[in-house]
Amino acid sequence: MNKITIEEITQNLNDYLQRAKAGESFTIFQADEPIAKIISVKSGGILEAFDAFRSQIIAEGIDLESDEIFADVRDRTPTPEQPCWS
Repeated sequence: MNKITIEEITQNLNDYLQRAKAGESFTIFQADEPIAKIISVKSGGILEAFDAFRSQIIAEGIDLESDEIFADVRDRTPTPEQPCWS
């Protein structure tokens, strides 16, 4: 992953776009905080992006539990498989 600043991308936009077209990807930082990514449309689809994200999370030692992540958005409406009395 190539890290660049807003200043770098502003001054050299065409260069970075050509490099992205060739397959490179970049993360844009503002004050040491990542704010955006530039990726090539030739790069893999959503599954490849998800796998890369998962690999990065694992490499950084971040523990993500899906129950914690989706607790606020899950539909709690009772279903035959999960009736309200169970």
